[in-house]
Amino acid sequence: MKKIVTLFVAIAAFCGFTSKAEEATTFEVNRIKYTVTGENSVGVSGLNENYEPGEVKLTEVIIPSTVENAGKNYTVTSVEEYAFRWTSGILKIELPNTVTELKNNAIYYNDDLEEIVLSENITKLGEYSLASNRKLKSLAIPAGVTEIPQSCFASDEGLTSITFASDFTSIGNGAFYKAGMAEITIPGSCKTIGNNAFQLCPNLSKVTLGEGVETLNEGAFRECAKLTEINLPASLKTIGQYAFLNDVMLSSVRIPVGVTEIGNAAFSNVGVTAFEVETGNTACQAINGVLYSAEGNILLAYPLNATATEYTIADGCLGVGEGAFAHTTLQKVIVPEGMRAFDDNAFSESSLTEINFPESLVLFGNQAFAKTQLTTVVLPENMTNVYEGTFAQSTKLQSLTIPSGIRTIESYAFNGCTALTEIHCLGAEPATLNYYEGYDHPFNGIDASQVKVYVPKGFKSAYESSEWGYQFDNIIESNTGIFLQESTNPANDAEMESIGTIEITFPENASLVEQFPSVKVVKGQELYGEPVENAGGWMAFASGKKVNVFPADEYQEGPQPIPMEDGVDYYVTIPAGIVKNAEGSLNQKIVLHFVGKIESGVDQIESNDCFVTNNNGTLNVVLGNLTDCTVELFNATGNLINSISHAQGTATLHVESNGLYIIRIVSGDTIKTFKIVK
Repeated sequence: MKKIVTLFVAIAAFCGFTSKAEEATTFEVNRIKYTVTGENSVGVSGLNENYEPGEVKLTEVIIPSTVENAGKNYTVTSVEEYAFRWTSGILKIELPNTVTELKNNAIYYNDDLEEIVLSENITKLGEYSLASNRKLKSLAIPAGVTEIPQSCFASDEGLTSITFASDFTSIGNGAFYKAGMAEITIPGSCKTIGNNAFQLCPNLSKVTLGEGVETLNEGAFRECAKLTEINLPASLKTIGQYAFLNDVMLSSVRIPVGVTEIGNAAFSNVGVTAFEVETGNTACQAINGVLYSAEGNILLAYPLNATATEYTIADGCLGVGEGAFAHTTLQKVIVPEGMRAFDDNAFSESSLTEINFPESLVLFGNQAFAKTQLTTVVLPENMTNVYEGTFAQSTKLQSLTIPSGIRTIESYAFNGCTALTEIHCLGAEPATLNYYEGYDHPFNGIDASQVKVYVPKGFKSAYESSEWGYQFDNIIESNTGIFLQESTNPANDAEMESIGTIEITFPENASLVEQFPSVKVVKGQELYGEPVENAGGWMAFASGKKVNVFPADEYQEGPQPIPMEDGVDYYVTIPAGIVKNAEGSLNQKIVLHFVGKIESGVDQIESNDCFVTNNNGTLNVVLGNLTDCTVELFNATGNLINSISHAQGTATLHVESNGLYIIRIVSGDTIKTFKIVK
């Protein structure tokens, strides 16, 4: 092995071999530093600004096309990374026409630099290669440059003029972020404008998009406060999220027919008086100047400069998109039944003082109502969470009602609601208050000593021993209690083949308030699952401490179990207020989760067959292979009129009067219910 290594060294020496470290020779001529990049080429790599007392400091750097070192001539072909960074007093940099590339951050963050003369033969600009030169006034980009890379001109705040000798094909992310030009023309050869490409350009007032531009990516013209004019060409297909978000003063927006995608909050807080959409567009539509999805199920944007103070959301709309009403002067919004959700910042910083919350609502996004003018909020019963900052800084909010369905309240949810004086908690179990430190507490910034928290009768100790008791001193029992169930059968999280009778056991006798409760069943997810309809609706009856709730058939003559798909999650919501105790306290909403189980086989199903025959008032209850059964007969008001214990085979019951009767069969964990009419 030693001989082979020695031989390699000898051959390398003979052939004039040099290592990469030797190739990267750096030298200095006239205060300009160079790095050897090839056999006969160098790149500018720095500037020597260490001056002796009395030496005149450079204000202009003119780079030669060739330079000599150790008797050898080199051509200057590039400006290397960070070659000119944080220079002092340099007003002008001029590049020779031999330079073809500016590498990443090549001329970056020079506070005094006012002028850069680029090589006519440059073909490549690196990321940030001309960025953060705040006094740079103008640039002429040569014809060879066809791509504008990421952040290339970012934070060039004094750049009021930029010209391109030829068309280019792309604009990278943040390419012109905070750049100072007032107008720009983007050729059709540029198909895509990158994320935040022109964000926060302080002077940009007019943009001309050439025919051929297809995509405005996320935040492309976000927060361009002076932008009043932009054409959207027929070639445009995608308007990304936040594309024109915040302070953009476009007086009108017309969406071309070819646009197939509009992202979240693309036009939030944009000074439009009315939106227009070309006929035939399949992504969106304008309804009286308000931008909706094509199907009308999502409200995408409300015109910031509309003069109305009240607005009724169109029927069939299921959701309000992110930032759709943010900063508007609307005071009242009427929400249709069926609405499901308000996305993040939906009404934030608006003048909203009044809004209705239909029962169908299940979601308010982060900061959905932050900094609004609401004084009273009653959260929807079917919501499960209050998300981060949902009502933060709503300084006029005085009264808040939290239904039993709310399980968690996230950080900052009611932060800074300084007028809050009363909170009505309707659940037996306190909602969890999620936070990490005191500053992000859901109720931070509130004088807790001025807030009265009303809780259900009998549950004060549960609240006092929770985080609520730590935050609030004034926890008061209301006059109304909750008729809280002890158990359900089937139990929560049970695995079943079908959803049939659900037996709810209470600690004391229950009486029926609602015989036909509006039970909801969804599959997949609790809040957004696919509804499972039942033709006959649901029925309920009460007997002693037990209440049976079951899906009826289309004739309401007996239970109609809902088959379940194998392995699929189902959520059954039994509404509040269907039964009460002797004191009049009502049940709260009950949500049960079940999982579908594959049927075990036809033979077993047939052997378990259970049914009732009615022969003019003689009711034969065929129990199949169910054993040790309790068979009970109830009238329509839920009163028990007959009962047979330890039955098997067939049990016979007799009814005298005409009317509706309920038969319940209990065998271990199995419960079957039938409705009979004589």
